[in-house]
Amino acid sequence: MNMNNWFDRVKEDRENLSFSKTFACADLSSECMRTFPFDFIKSLPIEELSNKMVIIAKWGSSWEVDISKNPRLYYMEKSGWNQFVRDNALGKNEFVTFTHIGSMCFDVNIYGKDEKEIVRAPTMASSSGIKQEQGASMEGVELEATEKKAEESKKKIKIKKVVNSVEIGESSRVKRGRVRVKNGVPEFEITIKRSGLGHVAIPNLFKKHMLKEPTMFTIHSKGSGCGSWEVWCLVREAQATFSRGWSKLAREYPLEIGDKCTLQLIKPNECVLTISNKAKEEEITVID
Repeated sequence: MNMNNWFDRVKEDRENLSFSKTFACADLSSECMRTFPFDFIKSLPIEELSNKMVIIAKWGSSWEVDISKNPRLYYMEKSGWNQFVRDNALGKNEFVTFTHIGSMCFDVNIYGKDEKEIVRAPTMASSSGIKQEQGASMEGVELEATEKKAEESKKKIKIKKVVNSVEIGESSRVKRGRVRVKNGVPEFEITIKRSGLGHVAIPNLFKKHMLKEPTMFTIHSKGSGCGSWEVWCLVREAQATFSRGWSKLAREYPLEIGDKCTLQLIKPNECVLTISNKAKEEEITVID
């Protein structure tokens, strides 16, 4: 990477409450790679620190990573971190920035060694190629096992006719959302978890009423809140996700963990958001 560009991005990190890492070392799971920069932790409001973070990619995928602390520094636990590294086939001199958007949710930007930003999820072929170059044959076995497990999960969902779940990968957890149509208006309910402050996965039955391609949504508030927000809706064959712009909505509405929300589709690219009440912890159901 060009040194001027590198210094520019480091400068942006300091201004935007972000930090960066270069994925070029032999051991990507080392404590050095998994440690939060001291200056970043020092700048982060103490109330924002928690034992878990959520990493959100531009294409809508997300990863939950546990956070631990030794006497000196905060660092990310291996299991969630390694999942993020594997899913994005990192290790070929990529430059990655992590931007804090609130409640330990981070937007991630990945730049290849050609300095171009990667805006799509890595294909299976490119991921396998990197694994072969690194000689990590066991990771290929793990990937195959993960795919098999995902297929089995899909079959179970079809058999049980679970109409209110969205599958986004083993590294993420998504609230089930109940889908219904009232007076011809489709809507779905969600209970906000920590990851729901950064993005929201859309149930497949609700997605059928939406546009079939990525588009900008206008989401209006209803009730005590006021205003509207522009939120990018990422649509793929397997899922749809409210991503870029949702974290701003969550801050300004504001949304809190435990809020039970309803989203009504009033136009192909417009929704109305309503908060009904707080959900009890024991009523929260999570898809592993």
